[in-house]
Amino acid sequence: MERYESLFAQLKERKEGAFVPFVTLGDPGIEQSLKIIDTLIEAGADALELGIPFSDPLADGPTIQNATLRAFAAV
Repeated sequence: MERYESLFAQLKERKEGAFVPFVTLGDPGIEQSLKIIDTLIEAGADALELGIPFSDPLADGPTIQNATLRAFAAV
């Protein structure tokens, strides 16, 4: 947790925002989602929000719901 506290303190001091992309694991496929994660890290993501697909994503919007369905279909 210290890593993130330090990161966000630095960003706040510089008056900058953080780049924290969301990725649904397994979408569009397992290997491709790992490549996407690697690319985001290489592109300078400050942190990643990783979505774990589950069978009833009703609380999520249609974009994440569809990503979840694709992830399940890929397995």
